[in-house]
Amino acid sequence: MGLMKDWLVRFVPVFRWLPAYQRSSLQGDLTAGIVVLFITVPQVIAYAFLAGLPPESGLYAALAALCLYGLFGSSRTLAVGPSAIVAMMTLEVASDFARPGTDAYTLVCLQLALVTGVVLLLLRLVNFGNVTSFLSHAVVTGFISAAAVLIISNQLPAILGLSSATDTRIFGVISHLFDGGQYNLVAIIVALLALGLLAFCRFRLEPLLRRMGTAEWLAAALSRSAPMFAVAIAVIATALADLGRHFALPLVGDIPTALPSFGLGPVSFTVVQDLLPSALLIAMVIFMESTSIGTAMAAKRREKIDPDQELVGLGAANVGASLFGGFPVAGSFARSIVNLSAGASTQLASWVTAGLVLITLVAFAPLFYYLPKAVLSAIIVISAMQLIDPAAIRKIFSFNTADAVVFAFTFVLVMVLGVEAGVLIGILISFILLIRSSSRPHIAVVGRVGDTEHFRNVRRHQVRTSPKLLAIRIDESLYFVNTRYIESFLFREIARKPELRHVLLICSATNFIDTSGLEMLEGMMDSLAEAGVTLHLAEVKGPVMDRLEQTAFYRAMKGKVFFTTDDAFLELAEI
Repeated sequence: MGLMKDWLVRFVPVFRWLPAYQRSSLQGDLTAGIVVLFITVPQVIAYAFLAGLPPESGLYAALAALCLYGLFGSSRTLAVGPSAIVAMMTLEVASDFARPGTDAYTLVCLQLALVTGVVLLLLRLVNFGNVTSFLSHAVVTGFISAAAVLIISNQLPAILGLSSATDTRIFGVISHLFDGGQYNLVAIIVALLALGLLAFCRFRLEPLLRRMGTAEWLAAALSRSAPMFAVAIAVIATALADLGRHFALPLVGDIPTALPSFGLGPVSFTVVQDLLPSALLIAMVIFMESTSIGTAMAAKRREKIDPDQELVGLGAANVGASLFGGFPVAGSFARSIVNLSAGASTQLASWVTAGLVLITLVAFAPLFYYLPKAVLSAIIVISAMQLIDPAAIRKIFSFNTADAVVFAFTFVLVMVLGVEAGVLIGILISFILLIRSSSRPHIAVVGRVGDTEHFRNVRRHQVRTSPKLLAIRIDESLYFVNTRYIESFLFREIARKPELRHVLLICSATNFIDTSGLEMLEGMMDSLAEAGVTLHLAEVKGPVMDRLEQTAFYRAMKGKVFFTTDDAFLELAEI
C-alpha cells in the first residue's frame, strides 16, 4: 500500500498538491476557472474551424485536455487545449488523407491525436524531457513566424465570405482567392468590425481600465476575454438582423448538445503508420511550445516544472482528446497567462474551466448557431499575429549570420512547402551549419600575460611566448568533424617555428575525444617525434583523462599531462 502511494505521488502530480490544498487558494482557482472560460470557448471553436473540423471538436478536445492534464501535468497554471499552430499542423497533415469537413477527415484527426499522444508517452520512456530541444532558436522562430503568416492567409477566404482553400500553402491560398469565387461584402464588414474590436481590447482596453482604477488582474482578464465579447456581439447582431438568411453570411450552424462519445471508431493501422512521422513532429512542437509556456508561468511563481512529467501530462491530454472526439492539443499562452493573472494556484482552476465548458456544451451550444465564421477568422488572425516576434527576428539577423540563414530558409520553406516539410528542412539546414561550424573550431596560439598566471590569444593581447614552445588552445572537442582542420592548423604553426621543441595542447574546452580525435593525436605525436618535438597536454578534464589513460596513445606519450598551463610554461617555455 505504501509503495502504491509513493508511486502515485511520484507519477501523478495531483496527489502532491491536492492533499495539502488550502482553502485560501479556492477563491483564486474558482475565479481563474470562470474567467478562462470566456477566452477558452471562442478560441477552441475558432481553432477547430482552423483545423477543418466542426466546432464541437474544439470543445471536446478542450474538455478532455483540461481534465487529464490537470491530473498528470507538472505545471499548476498551464492551460492545455487546442492551439493555433497545432491546429494548423493538424489541417495540413490530415488534409493529405481526407477532405476537411467529412467524417473520414474527422476520424483521421482523432487518430492523429491518438498517435501524437502515444508518441509523447513513448518519449517519456526514453527521458526525452532531459533534451531541451532538437530545434534551434532560429528554426523555431522561423517556423512560428511562417506558421502565423500561413494561419492568417488561410483565414482570408472566410473573411471574404469564400469557402476554405484546399491547399493550405501560401500560393494555394492566393490562387483560391482569385479563382472567381463570389465575395460576401457583409462577411468582410463583420470580420473588419470584429478585428477592430479585438485589436482595441488587445492593445488599448487594459491600460484604459487600469487608468480607471480596475484591479490589474481583472483588467488583464477583461482585455484577453475580447474573443467572447466579439462572439456575443456578433451572435446577437446576426440573430436580430438574420444576416445568414438575408445576406448569405456563412454561420457556424448547429452544435450538438450531446456529450462526446467515448472511442475512436474504426482505426486504420495503415493510416496510423502513415501518420507516425507527422505525429512525431507535432509531438515535438507540442512539447516545445507547452514547456516554454509552462516554464515561463512557473518562473513567475518561483516554481518549476518537470519536463519528463510534462510528456506524460501532454500525452494523456492528447490521448484523451482523441477518445472524446477532439484533435491534437498543446499549452496555450493566452489562456495560461489569463489563468495565472486571475489567481490560479493549482490545476483545480482548469477543472473548473472544464466543468463550465461541459455546461456550455450541454446548455448553451445552440446559442452559437448564429456565430459568423468571419468572426472566428478574426479571432484566429489576432491570435496568430501575436505569434510573430519582431524583436526576436531582429536579434537573429543582427547577431548571427548562420541563424539568419536558418531563419530565412525555414520561413520561406514553411510558406512554400508547408509546415511539416519546412520545419524538417529547417532542422536539416541547422544541423548542416552546426557541423560546418564545428568543423572549423576556434583555435588560439596563447602566451603568458605579463608575470601573471593568465594566458591569452597572441593576436588579441600583449603576451610573452617562447620560440621553443607552441601553446595551442582548441576551443572544441576533438572528433571526426574537425580533426583534419585542427591537424592542418597545428602543422602550419609548427612550420613557422624552426627552434620549436615542445607543442602544448590546452584542452580546457575539450569535453570528449572520439576515435578520429585519438588517431589524430597519435599521428601528430609520431610526426612531431620524428622532428625532435615533444607533444604535451594541459588542463585535460577528468572524464576525458579517464578515457585517455586507457589508451596506447597515453602509455606511449613522451610528453607530460600538466595540471595547468602555468605549470607547463614554467617547465617548458624558458621565459
